[in-house]
Amino acid sequence: MKSLIDILTWVIGLAATAFAIWEYYKFATFSDLQGGHTHLWRAIGATVVAFICALIFFVRRVNKEEEIHITQ
Repeated sequence: MKSLIDILTWVIGLAATAFAIWEYYKFATFSDLQGGHTHLWRAIGATVVAFICALIFFVRRVNKEEEIHITQ
């Protein structure tokens, strides 16, 4: 079950990263100077989702290995 959650966070995180990159690109190449703010907000939202997925993945990895004591 834990590996399923890890795979799910990877898939969602990578998809959110790809979507964020695309939306940042669309915002940067938008022709109208007054518009394009929706692309920016979508990109920021996707970046936050990707960051949360990475945080969940790495927080679950803490203390997975056994501790090696000095006396061993």
